[in-house]
Amino acid sequence: MKTKLSLLATSLLLATLNANAGSVDGLKVRPTKGSPLGVVINNPYENAPLTALVTLRGHKISDVKVTIQPKDDGVKISYPVEDMRLLDEGGVPIFGLYPDYLNTVTVNFTEDGKRKSYDYKILTPDIDMGFGQDMWAKAPITDVHHVDADFKDRIYFLSWTGKDGKQAKMAHNNLHAPGAMAWEGTPGFFMIDTAGEIRWYLNPYTTHNSDDYYGTGYAMGMNVTKDGNMAWVQGQTWKHMTVMGRMISEHHLPGEFIDATHEALEGANGNFFIRVASKDYKAPNGKLVNTIRDQIIEVDPNGKLVDHWDLADILDPNREAALLSLDAGAVCLNIDVEQSGHQVTAEDLKTAPYGDIPGTGVGRNWAHVNSVDYDPKDDSIIISSRHQSAVVKIGRDKQVKWILAAREGWNDALAKKLLQPVDSKGKAISCTDAGQCEGDFDFTWTQHTAYMVPEKGTLTVFDNGDGRHLEQPAMPSMKYSRSVEYKVDPQKMTVEQVWEYGKELGSEGYAPVTSIVKYQADKDSLMSYFASPGMFGKGGGMGNMKWDEDTGVTKSILVEHRYGEKEPAVRIDIDGNQMFKTGYRAQVIRIDDMMK
Repeated sequence: MKTKLSLLATSLLLATLNANAGSVDGLKVRPTKGSPLGVVINNPYENAPLTALVTLRGHKISDVKVTIQPKDDGVKISYPVEDMRLLDEGGVPIFGLYPDYLNTVTVNFTEDGKRKSYDYKILTPDIDMGFGQDMWAKAPITDVHHVDADFKDRIYFLSWTGKDGKQAKMAHNNLHAPGAMAWEGTPGFFMIDTAGEIRWYLNPYTTHNSDDYYGTGYAMGMNVTKDGNMAWVQGQTWKHMTVMGRMISEHHLPGEFIDATHEALEGANGNFFIRVASKDYKAPNGKLVNTIRDQIIEVDPNGKLVDHWDLADILDPNREAALLSLDAGAVCLNIDVEQSGHQVTAEDLKTAPYGDIPGTGVGRNWAHVNSVDYDPKDDSIIISSRHQSAVVKIGRDKQVKWILAAREGWNDALAKKLLQPVDSKGKAISCTDAGQCEGDFDFTWTQHTAYMVPEKGTLTVFDNGDGRHLEQPAMPSMKYSRSVEYKVDPQKMTVEQVWEYGKELGSEGYAPVTSIVKYQADKDSLMSYFASPGMFGKGGGMGNMKWDEDTGVTKSILVEHRYGEKEPAVRIDIDGNQMFKTGYRAQVIRIDDMMK
């Protein structure tokens, strides 16, 4: 049985364990002789076990720099801390500690005009990501293939979808048309350095509770905010937290909406764009249903609803072309290995029960939006609709501006919004209605994430690749996934493919679900995360080559490319354990920004 100490008790106990941290005298915590500041408090906010705080104990310091000394052949983490951040945290924030290790942390600072330095010894607990110690691996395992010298300072944030052996106990008011709430899992947020070492993870015991309506659900869609903090969605809430684990705010969804997953993105206007569903929605047949992954809301930083995009009104929930091409074993989230290789039929789509099941019509998973981006230039949003194999730009007026997708199955009004593929000289590329095009151009299929690159005037999309050209290939091993970059000309209504990576990985890199590609301005690079290769194993129809028959885990691939290059500057493989089944997304974390 696990027990959790109170924050005060934990702080006092760990202060006695940490060499040079301090000593306990009754209820007074005194720093050890020689320490120029106060005591060390491990995991000060209980949400991030590999963080600590050196209290100030009345000292007025400035120009602080923190360095986590590396293990042999390890990665040194070093960052400045702005003066206001010291007051905000109530001390010197320590990020990037090794787990189960006596860390050496050097704190440099200025006090009374003098530069001072002190080495703190901070002992950390072993990793406990919520699954117990009886697993063959207590956390995902990393395998660093190579890292170019100028990328060695990278810290990567990874999120995995895990499970806790039970579904959410909570239920919506409409039991006849359930939504996506039953999808439940233990949070799997963690950060690694380029040596493959875990340097941060989220405490699942304090941030997740499957027995509570507002505590249940997958933790998904983490994004870094402009203030250097983290925002993500989890079931019926969205959260905003510092890298130190201090919860800045935690909001319930606006009353008419449920089931937030996949995206919580801060727009350039300071508001947050969140993918949700609508409850008690009247379908065309008069039934009240909970919609599935087809609503976008915009909320201000206080959680107040600002705007709403009802995709069932804006797009066509009865379009079946992309859904008919799906491998039934790869349909996110209703993954059924036994169905792997079975192609969905039109009858399946029309007769599927209401709920989070692929199908046509409101109340089924016809859209499956898995990312949202905001374009301040024309005050519009860009969505990735997996189950339509389409990237769509929609204005504030709720009118479609353009659609990046194959022609098959769109109604007359939406067909006018389809982009025309062109080559580098602007010449039109001929494509069939099913999306088979001349040359190297290809659309994206059951894609995951579509984000603008303002610095380049382009768009990046992760092309998962199931149902490519609206069919299943002759052999499962023919499937592949891609990171791809396009240039869209909204005036000419054209699209040019300018870069891709993934075909060269073949079926080894085929990620049937999840994944991401995103531009990184600081190194002029593209970071890609092939999150789910190996998901279905050798016995399934997905053709994945990296499945481990003994342990049954996914083996994700993280790469980062210098802009325009084909050979990655970084490649790290990440293997799950028996509970972390699927990689979800990755982000590059810049600690300097997070300590402002």
